[in-house]
Amino acid sequence: MSETSIVAIIVAVLALLGGGGFWGYRQFAKEAPVRKRDADIAVAEKSQQMALAVADDLREDYTRLRTDLNAEREERQKLTGRVDSLETHIREQDKTIRRLRDAVRLFTAAWDDLTSRWQHYRQSEHPPPRPNITID
Repeated sequence: MSETSIVAIIVAVLALLGGGGFWGYRQFAKEAPVRKRDADIAVAEKSQQMALAVADDLREDYTRLRTDLNAEREERQKLTGRVDSLETHIREQDKTIRRLRDAVRLFTAAWDDLTSRWQHYRQSEHPPPRPNITID
């Protein structure tokens, strides 16, 4: 083989490879926008699925929190009712305590009067007046 035929073969191989590369590049350039669009659509679908999953999770969390909040409100209302009942009971107990203290004061005053004037009451024909104590 002569030098020119080797060079011709090399040039032919390079031309073949270069031509194949050029045609491959052109084919890739035609398919690139389609592939990019397909990739963008796939990413958009995946993003949409992720957003829907997040929205479903948030909806479930919201529902659970709403249920918990309603339960807490009901419990608070029950406790408020109990507190009101206890406040009423305490007020009634305070009134009873005040009445009992007044009765003890009256009894103490009557007892003191009885002991200090015992001599007089013993010789009197009429007994001392009964203390006026009413306890409900």
